[in-house]
Amino acid sequence: MDKKYSIDKKQCKRMIKGVCSRCGGKLEPIETIDNADNPSFWGGCKKCSVFCWGVEKKLFEIAKQLVMNNKLTPYSHKQKPTSENVEELEYWYQSQISGAVSIVYDVLEYYKMITNAD
Repeated sequence: MDKKYSIDKKQCKRMIKGVCSRCGGKLEPIETIDNADNPSFWGGCKKCSVFCWGVEKKLFEIAKQLVMNNKLTPYSHKQKPTSENVEELEYWYQSQISGAVSIVYDVLEYYKMITNAD
């Protein structure tokens, strides 16, 4: 018996827009089960083990620069790891970048709204 997917692989590929918001890597359809327990495909990053539909590369790059240059720390309550553990530090940076993406998006949308109002 064929599986009936709530989102099939082709649909999923069409829904993926951009890159992973954590690492900037390629997203691909990943077979999973949706919240109603139906087989489905969701966009995701196998490197980061996260599901997401993607963000524009330029948004990711701006967010990454802001975080890496200590200009923005969206999750300031999470202390930057002080240990030499590379994986902990990478996870912290990826979390911060992912959080910064939505802030950058909002700033750019507000900019468009304000400049179009003039």
